[in-house]
Amino acid sequence: MKSFLALGAAALLVVSCAPPGRGLLAAKPPKPNAATIAVTQDQTGLVPLVTIPAGTSAADYLSVLTGAVQDAESRKPDVAFDVVSTVPQTGTPLTQITDAKALTPQAAEVASAVQGAGVPASRVTLGALVAAGAPGEQIRVYVR
Repeated sequence: MKSFLALGAAALLVVSCAPPGRGLLAAKPPKPNAATIAVTQDQTGLVPLVTIPAGTSAADYLSVLTGAVQDAESRKPDVAFDVVSTVPQTGTPLTQITDAKALTPQAAEVASAVQGAGVPASRVTLGALVAAGAPGEQIRVYVR
């Protein structure tokens, strides 16, 4: 009977310990502060290939955009491009939508420039994004 009790006590000790190299789980993770939330809201996990401020003329960005597109295609021949109108998260949602719609002609112009660099239209998409950390209205070109 003593050996049975000793075996039971040893089993309880082993079960209550954390596995080697692992800690015990905490009840709740700490809540993020406001600064952490603000920084992570704009993180899509992607870094734009090119960022063009709104109102920039095609002559000012065309050579840089064409070079970046050709470099991306040389690394991955079937690369696709997302041309995204980006507006800051300010004002009401209605003003954000209005601002994004106002960028549509320039975003379409950038998408045409990407196609002009030799990318088929099937690999170029247009989109819009409201970004908390955006310094102003921009056209961003992402690769996928």
